[in-house]
Amino acid sequence: MATLDTFYWNNPIATIDQASWQLQYPEVNLRFRNNSVYTPLVQWTSELNETKSSRGTVVTELIAGDTDVDEIPLMATTLDAMGVDSRSRTFGYGNYAGKVQLNKKSNIFNQWKVQGGGNDWRPLLRGVLGDDVIKKHELLSRNIFLKGPTTHWTYGGNATSIATIDSADTFSLETVIDWNFRLGQTGAPLVPGDSAKAKLCIIPPGVTYAIRKSLAAASNNEAAMFRDVSLYGGNALNYEIGTFSSVRFVEAPSDEYGMNPAVLYNVGAITKQWGVTAPIKMNDGAPDPETTKVDTVWAVGQKAVTHYIQLESYTNADFAVNDVVTIHTARTAAYGVTGGVDPLSGRTIQRRIVAVDDVNKRLTFDRPILFNYDVPMTGSSVTGNTLGTFYAWVTKGANIGMCLALGSLGGVLGAVAEPLTFYEPVPVDDRMQIWRFVYDMTLGWNVWEPNLFEVHFCAVKIPKVGGTI
Repeated sequence: MATLDTFYWNNPIATIDQASWQLQYPEVNLRFRNNSVYTPLVQWTSELNETKSSRGTVVTELIAGDTDVDEIPLMATTLDAMGVDSRSRTFGYGNYAGKVQLNKKSNIFNQWKVQGGGNDWRPLLRGVLGDDVIKKHELLSRNIFLKGPTTHWTYGGNATSIATIDSADTFSLETVIDWNFRLGQTGAPLVPGDSAKAKLCIIPPGVTYAIRKSLAAASNNEAAMFRDVSLYGGNALNYEIGTFSSVRFVEAPSDEYGMNPAVLYNVGAITKQWGVTAPIKMNDGAPDPETTKVDTVWAVGQKAVTHYIQLESYTNADFAVNDVVTIHTARTAAYGVTGGVDPLSGRTIQRRIVAVDDVNKRLTFDRPILFNYDVPMTGSSVTGNTLGTFYAWVTKGANIGMCLALGSLGGVLGAVAEPLTFYEPVPVDDRMQIWRFVYDMTLGWNVWEPNLFEVHFCAVKIPKVGGTI
């Protein structure tokens, strides 16, 4: 198996004996090979046949005693015993699942006819579910690195926390010197066959932008140290851009809407945060497809929905077209920001604003909101600071670049307890119109050896239509 194939073979599907693979497994495994960035950074192991306890699986190892180099008397008849002790780590599991369903009488059905004029939309729904498997693994594999010790976190410029990062605290290539010093030649090479000192860093496009800008202004000697991926493309990782001082840089890919997993959107210092005062139903929030096209091209979403979200009485000009805001229900001060966005919550999403109604205090987005935000919360937004009942928060703040640097494999352990399983239940409604496709799995992401990786946070630009933010 080729070196890079071995690297990408490190995923939760490939840990399962191929003899027990479901029909869908080879396709999912191929998606990991072609599209994953964060998942191969986890050291995956199969625990399918192990007995599971409520507190997880405990792994114990010996702590050897310190070596005594003092002389002993020549005539000594007894010796002090060398001390030994132990330490343990526990890895646990969680259950994860996904589901898509469609009423075959839905008007969405007519929009999803296959190109050849057919009308079998079921393969498309299966494909949506397969994409969700990859996205879920990628996000959870990213998130686990944010659960490592915060004492290992570093920051760009003069910042001392995520809350204090401002526009000047951008990424500097000098950080690589620190990584080479701290991560050193620890463990085994992350990519099989690579040199022992090689390290890997996953960065957002905005950091690539900063690197390119810094190289243009650097001295010839410094610029020459950056080796573009085109010089060794035959051995390049997915989305790799180049190498600087033994660190291989991989740019995390953005989705089709421009959102990037290596950007913690609006997680930094808050500019504005207001509450949503009316429930948001799935498919709400996009313009009326019969009257307004997004970017003059796309007729988005459905007709019979609410084409905005309703906010409390915010100040005019707080929001502008093409702002990228975060819609969320969970708030946290874990990153130093009071009432801040929690990027680890499954209901934290981003949307680009395409219309602002300052009179009625409404926002419309480039695509529908595809969760229900209909559970009332009592509280107050950071900016509004008025106690009330809200269904979500809309936050605009500093975007934070998450640069994940790894010295070797083993910093995070992924344990598969029950393999990914797909289901296609038969319709159970009276007219057999509701088709469902489901998967579930039981596995865990666990910080295992925190000295093998670092997370570096910095100010980062994100692309905006016609410019940058």
